[in-house]
Amino acid sequence: MSEIKIYKSPWQAIKLMLLSTPFVIISLYNILIHSIKMPLALDWICLCFFGLGIPLSIYNLFDRRPEVIINSEGIYDRQTTKDFIDWKLIEDVYLKDMQVSRLSNQNFLCLKLVPNANPALKRFKLLNETNRKMGFGDVAIALNQLKNNDWQKVADFTKEMLHADASARQKLLLSYGQE
Repeated sequence: MSEIKIYKSPWQAIKLMLLSTPFVIISLYNILIHSIKMPLALDWICLCFFGLGIPLSIYNLFDRRPEVIINSEGIYDRQTTKDFIDWKLIEDVYLKDMQVSRLSNQNFLCLKLVPNANPALKRFKLLNETNRKMGFGDVAIALNQLKNNDWQKVADFTKEMLHADASARQKLLLSYGQE
């Protein structure tokens, strides 16, 4: 059975490490030398907060498990669900671009589920209501930490898979990436 696997981007992990390291070094220097007149508690908070970025980036750098899998059964996202979301449970698929700042945006692959979908997929009622008010579906798959950069192509392909019958899905999977 063919499937499309999308992995974490190692460059995102490297960026996190490069951004965290200077703050860790400065915090350690301030704690040990006390050269800058800052409260010691602030240095410790900074060290703990940015210090978490280093092991997290190392973990993400060496984690080789797929984050998102698309196959003829459905979609699996390791961050949001434990099992595949069957195509029969998905009502609509669309790409949502959320502007975080002037320099950054976050892309989400949003899945709107049928009303009688498994309650485990809709487990956080308050979060789901907030997601809907912001224009997201029942399941929002964050895409910016992943390798692929052509998210519109992934969204279009997923929508095509959603509307295809079971026999056509395998052909679509085999043809993906050959365009």
